[in-house]
Amino acid sequence: MSSVVLQGLVSALAPSSLVAVFIGVFVGIVVGIVPGIGAGVGLSLLLPIIFNTPPLIGLMLLLALWASDGYGASISSILLNVPGGAGAVATCFDGHPMAQQGKAGQAIGISMAASMIGGIIGTIVLMLAAPPLARLAVKIGPAEYTVMAILGLTLIGGLAGKNRVKGLISALIGLMVSFIGYDLTTGFVRYNFGSQYLFDGVEFELVLIGFFAIGELMEAGEEGGTVAEFGKMSGTVLGGFVETFKRPLATIRSSLVGIVLGVLPGIGITISSMAAYDLEKRFSKTPEKFGEGMVEGIIGPEAANNSCQPAALIPTLTLGIPAGSTSAVFLGALIMYGLTPGIDLFTNKAPLVWAMMWGIIVASFAYVLVGLIFAKHFAKITILPIEYLVPCTLVTCFIGAFVTSNSYYDLVTVLIFGIMGYALTLLKYPPAPAILGVVLGPILEKNYFRALLISDGSHYTFIASPLVRVLWGVLLLVVLGPVIVKKIKGGQTK
Repeated sequence: MSSVVLQGLVSALAPSSLVAVFIGVFVGIVVGIVPGIGAGVGLSLLLPIIFNTPPLIGLMLLLALWASDGYGASISSILLNVPGGAGAVATCFDGHPMAQQGKAGQAIGISMAASMIGGIIGTIVLMLAAPPLARLAVKIGPAEYTVMAILGLTLIGGLAGKNRVKGLISALIGLMVSFIGYDLTTGFVRYNFGSQYLFDGVEFELVLIGFFAIGELMEAGEEGGTVAEFGKMSGTVLGGFVETFKRPLATIRSSLVGIVLGVLPGIGITISSMAAYDLEKRFSKTPEKFGEGMVEGIIGPEAANNSCQPAALIPTLTLGIPAGSTSAVFLGALIMYGLTPGIDLFTNKAPLVWAMMWGIIVASFAYVLVGLIFAKHFAKITILPIEYLVPCTLVTCFIGAFVTSNSYYDLVTVLIFGIMGYALTLLKYPPAPAILGVVLGPILEKNYFRALLISDGSHYTFIASPLVRVLWGVLLLVVLGPVIVKKIKGGQTK
């Protein structure tokens, strides 16, 4: 076993592999920065290019792109409050306020270190516990997913800020958007306004760009000035990088959240990062300062969304079940190379599998190296006039929207949701709960009706299994825990 592991490490460190990794890292960071493209689209665009390359080189390139995409997405979140991808939405909450304080370099350094540590921890878990975790993921059925979706809705409180009512309304708007298109249970089309374009619903990336990016950019354009309030920068990338290592518990906690949720098909990086952010807020001694530039508010989502990537490979490599759209594209790459997921892959192609695992770790160090070189230049964006930044970023957003499916209807959709996002911003409705509603709506609806179909309409299925009862217990703990803690503290004060 040790010889195979060592052989995989040697393959991952071969010159040709390192070249592939650094190319993948550069492409991944660029893809991550541009809103709407994401790792899934990036991998899809590279598939024809790597068709004739050796499997090791091609797969290392794809994994490096996937690994660095999360870090790249955090850059635009921090600098412009425009999430480069779904996993970077929560990074905006404290990353951008830190940039407004002139600490963009420090925030990028924090993101870089948290991303690296999360990716390494996730890969170690992939190396050590892939088969048992994959078997556990398969045992989770529609009833369990339904309860987890309800549990996910409890994140609204943490994302809504001070006005919980407006946060709830924002989440309901997101849920309504998620219901557009085919009803997966009955097959009827809902809320498509007579348009065939909406038969399949609205692409999540388009909602993300419209609600979050366009709305925020329009507001920034009105305010003018620079991102950094005083037009100057303080703090360094290296200082932020070191700062992350002073908070090991936050990094480990968030990485574990990303692993647990990343291994579950259909949950995705958005829920993982938001759950990690909410968890750090709950563990913090000063939760009221979240949203003002807290270090843990960047560590949480970044560690989670980068540990989520290797975790998503667990069901993909062991069972051939993709955990999300990006892992589905990667599964297609494996099949393209004639590799069949399962136990045979880990036995007959063990050196290649171990090389891929080591490749994620190598990529984690590679994007740190690239980041340390270029991040300070990225940070200077915060002292450029807004009137230059907004038009350029808007063009980038629309390009990212068009690349999603090469349809001009996508541009119209982004514009409509952009106007809605701007209206939400003006009325002080937080956009993050709306994004959460769009993500959780299909998960909740689909699994609720699947569970009822399997149980012949009996709601007992939602308390039948030991695992689903544990999840209900966790839900009660999350909802009632803060109330109980406050009462205990109040009693001690008296």
